[in-house]
Amino acid sequence: MTKQLTRLLTVLVLVGLASSASSNTLYPIKLKSQKGSHSDQSLDVLAQLDQAGSDNDWDTYIEFSPTNKYVGFFSFRLPSQTNAADLITLTLHVNYLGPTKADQRWAWHLRNFCTKKWVLVGDNKNASDWLWTQMNFEIDDPSCYADGNGKLKLRYYTKSNDDSSDLDYLALSYTTDDTPGDWWQPTPGTSWQWQLSGSLDSSFDVDMYDIDLFDTSVATIDQLHDDGRVVICYFSAGSWEDWRDDADGFPDSVLGKTLDGWPDEKWLDIRELDILGPIMGARLDEAANKGCDGVEPDNVDGYANKSGFPLSYQDQLDYNIWLANAAHERGLSIGLKNDLDQIVDLVEHFDWALNEQCFQYDECELLLPFVQAGKAVFGVEYRGSVNSFCPQANAMDFDWLKKKLKLNAWREACR
Repeated sequence: MTKQLTRLLTVLVLVGLASSASSNTLYPIKLKSQKGSHSDQSLDVLAQLDQAGSDNDWDTYIEFSPTNKYVGFFSFRLPSQTNAADLITLTLHVNYLGPTKADQRWAWHLRNFCTKKWVLVGDNKNASDWLWTQMNFEIDDPSCYADGNGKLKLRYYTKSNDDSSDLDYLALSYTTDDTPGDWWQPTPGTSWQWQLSGSLDSSFDVDMYDIDLFDTSVATIDQLHDDGRVVICYFSAGSWEDWRDDADGFPDSVLGKTLDGWPDEKWLDIRELDILGPIMGARLDEAANKGCDGVEPDNVDGYANKSGFPLSYQDQLDYNIWLANAAHERGLSIGLKNDLDQIVDLVEHFDWALNEQCFQYDECELLLPFVQAGKAVFGVEYRGSVNSFCPQANAMDFDWLKKKLKLNAWREACR
């Protein structure tokens, strides 16, 4: 077979693969060289694989030149209807020309937004010396590699100043599971009871019970299931509670200021996911092992409070999305507790919402994106009569209760 025919078949196969999955293939939308430089061809050339062997059509690839080293960043973006949590597979595709790894290492890293670290995806280990080489790199646990806005970041790197390299093709392909998760996804009109203190009263004829993860036995959860109830388990994901069994597992470095009105709780530094991830993962495991159908993680708005840490809006988004993904990986439903100002960014990641006192503070309209998405909005008021807020709650298709602040069994339901 001639070189020309081999090249033609290679191009046809790869272009055909890209075309058949065009809706699931991402190309760079931005390139920034932080150290070193790149040639001035348009990023569009990286969407076409048209170089093979020793071809050297300057207009169809981009050259990367180190100065002391080369560090460059590519940006990609998922379609608006696709979430990081939906990703089943993620693969990096490159067509590389340059030195072998033995002579000079060029490597690709993806940003892990869960751990906030760069993760090595692959390098030029299998590249031929200055011959175009196509390489594919599978990425494990793809749900962590897009931020809350669907952005993915790829770093191209060499620490050597010996030689340049060229890229003719650069893409990320992905697959998603288009079917909804099999966890509980309630719609407006779902009746519920919320009890976090006192002896559990299981007599209410409601669809869902929201109860404490730590203080509830497996036998109680089993009995609620036997009665036909969905069981949601409460835990605090954004604060340290000094009475919990795992309280000693939190190092002092992640403990911030005391929560206003809750002297036994301290805000957590949610940026430290390397520390908090295993702890919260263990809590989610406990919820799954106990038979909980879902979780209600509390205090997920530390960025908007005096936490003692310089938490940003994006820090909170990253943490909350991590929680949602981690719950779904275990087949658990998850609700967004309060955190009203981030609802627009989080509604696609959470299955329902739970709010306290939005009528008292005149901020209930912020919850409407959940109802508009067909997702239940649960809530409570601690002050005022049911006549003062229930008509409006019902008109907004919210599922509201009047409760006492200690969240014992007592309740008045709006519908």
